[in-house]
Amino acid sequence: MERFQSEALFSMLETISKMKNREMTAEIFKLWLAALNSYSFEEIKNAFNRYIQTERGMPEPVDILDILRGTAEDLALAALIKVENAMSRHGSYATVVFDDPVIHAVIDELGGWIRCCHVTESEFPWWKREFRERYKHHARYGLPPRLPATLTGIIDERNLPLGKQPQKPAVIGDYEKAIGWVSKLENPDFLVLDKKESPKKISRSVMNGI
Repeated sequence: MERFQSEALFSMLETISKMKNREMTAEIFKLWLAALNSYSFEEIKNAFNRYIQTERGMPEPVDILDILRGTAEDLALAALIKVENAMSRHGSYATVVFDDPVIHAVIDELGGWIRCCHVTESEFPWWKREFRERYKHHARYGLPPRLPATLTGIIDERNLPLGKQPQKPAVIGDYEKAIGWVSKLENPDFLVLDKKESPKKISRSVMNGI
């Protein structure tokens, strides 16, 4: 957790402690920080909000950890359902863009969109477990250094090497979120692009195509 995030966490814990007539000391905060250090402040804040809505007492670190672990599993399952629905609706021929960059990271690691759409029935239980575990890992620890702006389907895989124009990608999920994270690919502070793909090329083929 970065320094500004730990400061925000201390401020939030101090406020909650005052609400519950408790004191937040430096020693107690160190225990909280050690317990929650692998999570982002946004995840922690959401977990505290859920706790406050359902519980009355001052939370212990284990209470927030239980929520965070459940939250990570919930997010991974929701992402998996979104991917399965996209596979059923669009299939492997379409090029797709999800509104969640973590999905792109996981699909890329599992062999790409075409490979994932062709997972056999016997492979599927393993594939779903692997998807959820990888999703939770990237959601907690961050995205890999390479991230595809689109998940290429069969039509583009065949046509692009021939110099043909890419097809319009199918946007899965929230359109604005998809536009938002793809546009950030041009910012080197956000992600490192594959050297084979220039930002200008991505802007033309993705941003103008969506």
